[in-house]
Amino acid sequence: MYFENDIAVLETETRKFELAIREFGGETMDYQALRKKYTLYTRGAGILAMVLILCVAVVISDTLLQTVGVLVVFAGLLLGIQLINKWYLGNVAKLLHVDLDLASWKQYIEFNKTAKRAALQIDAKTTEVSYAYMTGDFETAVQKAKETLELEGLKPQFKDILESYLIRSVVLSQPELSREELDALLNELTITEPILAKKTEQVSVALYDLTIAHESNDYFDTLTNEFKYPQLEIIYYQALNDTIKGDTARAHELLSKLVYEDEELYVVKMAKVLLNGTLER
Repeated sequence: MYFENDIAVLETETRKFELAIREFGGETMDYQALRKKYTLYTRGAGILAMVLILCVAVVISDTLLQTVGVLVVFAGLLLGIQLINKWYLGNVAKLLHVDLDLASWKQYIEFNKTAKRAALQIDAKTTEVSYAYMTGDFETAVQKAKETLELEGLKPQFKDILESYLIRSVVLSQPELSREELDALLNELTITEPILAKKTEQVSVALYDLTIAHESNDYFDTLTNEFKYPQLEIIYYQALNDTIKGDTARAHELLSKLVYEDEELYVVKMAKVLLNGTLER
């Protein structure tokens, strides 16, 4: 038991140190800065390709060799753009889902909601619902999800994600929701991806049990996730479950892992409420 407490203290101090580094300026690249770099790299690749084509035209007089040279430059350009895109998408995913940089979430939404491609606009709307859910603005999440679900030609992957966020947000925003009403909502789901459909039903029931019925539900005890917010959410609802069971020592240990995360996050705000002994739901 003492060893576990030492580990919890060490994890807390490590998080304090990481936050201090960020505040000092150790991590400065947000989505806006990343986007600028991406634009610079892609334009630079295009300019380099043009310069190389001009060099081929000046240096090589043979038409066949010129054609081969130009094709080689174009192939190099396409490969370069592909590598730049891979770098960019990887860093976007890291900023949003691994680092959970909320400033980058807001920048991503604002930038892409006016994009020329319809798919990027839908992605921005879906991301906006995710952001509202993470920050505890469940009424906005419900409203935005419903609005987006009404759009024509919505692809199944977006529809499935939006439906999942919608029902979870309804549960967390309506403390008077009855189990019969929840069952009716679950029966109305049209999520096409089987795994997500099953998980959405299970997590919705678990959220209902823990936050409305105030009954124990061990669903979150078996979950793992590679992304940061789901990790924090799992920890919070594990702690809430332990609180309901009366295991306050383990609940305190789990909640202590959350309090130094971004305080805009719903589970962080609620973790502090739990630690202060004033939990309402």
